[in-house]
Amino acid sequence: MASKQKQPKAGRQPLEELASITRAIIESALDCIITMDASGRVREFNPVAERTFGFSRAQAIGQELATLIIPERMREQHRKGLAHYLKTGEGPLLGHRIEIEALRSDGSEILVELAITVVKIDSSPLFIAYLRDITERKAAEDRFHMAAEAAPSGMIMADEQGRVILVNAHAEKLFGYSREELIGQPVDMLVPERFRTKHPGFRNAYMHQPSARPMGAGRDLFALRKDGSEVPVEIGLSPIKTPQGVMVLSAIVDISVRKQSERRRLAQYTVASLLAGSWTLEEASSAILQTIASIGDWVLSALWIYDEAEGKLRCPAFWDAGSEKLKKFGDHSRSVRFTMGVGLPGRVWESNQPAWIYDVTVDPNFPRAPVAREAELRGGFAFPLFAGQTSNGVIEMFSRHVAEPDRDLLQLVEAFGSQIGFFIERRRIERELQREKENAEAANAAKDRFLATLSHELRTPLTPVLIWAGGTANQPDLSPEMQQGLKMICRNVELEARLIDDLLDLTHISRGKLQLQLRPADAHELLGDALEIVRNDIEDRHLKLSLFLDAARHEVHVDPPRLQQVFWNVFRNACKFTPEGGTISARSYNPRPNSLVIEISDSGVGIASESLEKIFEAFEQADPRREGLGLGLAIGKATIEMHGGTICARSEGLGKGATFVIELPVPAPAG
Repeated sequence: MASKQKQPKAGRQPLEELASITRAIIESALDCIITMDASGRVREFNPVAERTFGFSRAQAIGQELATLIIPERMREQHRKGLAHYLKTGEGPLLGHRIEIEALRSDGSEILVELAITVVKIDSSPLFIAYLRDITERKAAEDRFHMAAEAAPSGMIMADEQGRVILVNAHAEKLFGYSREELIGQPVDMLVPERFRTKHPGFRNAYMHQPSARPMGAGRDLFALRKDGSEVPVEIGLSPIKTPQGVMVLSAIVDISVRKQSERRRLAQYTVASLLAGSWTLEEASSAILQTIASIGDWVLSALWIYDEAEGKLRCPAFWDAGSEKLKKFGDHSRSVRFTMGVGLPGRVWESNQPAWIYDVTVDPNFPRAPVAREAELRGGFAFPLFAGQTSNGVIEMFSRHVAEPDRDLLQLVEAFGSQIGFFIERRRIERELQREKENAEAANAAKDRFLATLSHELRTPLTPVLIWAGGTANQPDLSPEMQQGLKMICRNVELEARLIDDLLDLTHISRGKLQLQLRPADAHELLGDALEIVRNDIEDRHLKLSLFLDAARHEVHVDPPRLQQVFWNVFRNACKFTPEGGTISARSYNPRPNSLVIEISDSGVGIASESLEKIFEAFEQADPRREGLGLGLAIGKATIEMHGGTICARSEGLGKGATFVIELPVPAPAG
């Protein structure tokens, strides 16, 4: 009997223990757990549910769930769903996670994540609801989506499989797709075909070590638009951890404008370099035409120059992208001549303004239309090469599609037109001066015209070019190559301005109007400043430089800028006439207490004995094949003599280097 009495007790212990475990699980759960019976009434309401909804367990047990936590607008739907399940055993929400609004005790609504399961107890269903308050999370997600939508760059988020899950309006505009077309698609569809095979490998490598960083460091990145065109981009990657895994947010910036600006600045630098290194335009015309064409998708460019003998424009040079049809068009252009107002070159020559032709094959004033049609050319553009108000020629460019006006391009070609036009004008004037030099009277007249042109026409456009290039070179976001290029432009402009100053100085000297601003100065410092100006040339040509500044007394009473100009001109000549790897040296000494001597020597081409005196005459050069007008030493000699000093040249002959000796008076020591 005793054993029989213990059996029921032993049978109840597991059930009681199971109930205790179940209760502990429900009460320690991190999510809300609410159970509901077949009548729709609450049977369990755990502590998290109490805190979330504001009802105590005692208040909730036995209440209809619909009136307790379901907003009024949704209660009827809830009741119908319960009735449908009891009738059919089907429930579309069972076993799924959904986001839905719920009602708190104070009447406020929250957003919850809901999952429902059902179990049978004594053949009667018991519904178990697991709820999590996601109001703050959804608010944070909404704020994130708002921020992404408002971002000034394209924002695209992809999941771990590389599928697009978020697209902002800027990305739609950038790629030409609607967000509906992108959501769910592989992000690889936005990668150009030639890069697409490698992209999954890059993406997988990133997912192994995700971090916020730029994409493709050291590589040019391109994105593929819906219309098949490519756009240069910069992309920043940011990993975002979510319950669904690590997502990657890409901030995509279209850098087309910046790249185009860089190409155009580079073109300006290249054209300036080509002109600086050429004696005639014909020498550099092909490279210049190719450089100018590179600023857009131009496939052919041509130079038209005014032929004084014919009184018409002729085409001495053209560049094409490497097609026989294009070459045929170029050859045809070289065979024709245009008068003012006829054809694209003629109308630009007449108006002295750039001109666009939307489609050259149908333009009524384009005589070369049949040949252009064979070459598959459509858009045309041309601009004048001018010096002041005078047009010296025209450059025209053609593309395979219709041409649309480009305001930035118009500004750029204005600079090109002035740059090349003044080069033509300067070379024309220099040739004229050379011819007229044999006749003193005619040479003086040509010089006057030259100086008038330089003083009134050349100096004016140099200042804004120098200001723009100097200011742009100091921008922090420029690449080192672009900064060097802009600084080179500044140096060339400054050299151009120096040429103008030389000519004006020569005029003032010849007329006795050059005034010196005398003050105490250190000759060694002025020598060092002049040397710094040519230091890049010395380094570029790998010249060996030696300084022996032994003079104890080097304080002089001079016009510092004028004396520094003399030193600079001698150093510049030494660099120009010394072959690569040669030597340049400078020394100073006091031969007498009241005298300072500066000697600048080189191991260059040397000077013939009969030219040692002539090189100090205006327009005379030891080597007439070299660039320049032969003014520097003439001005230097006059300047030194105005300071009460002397300058002379020594050389043992051609190929044996040269030495320039400058002697200046030194003021007597005070007291």
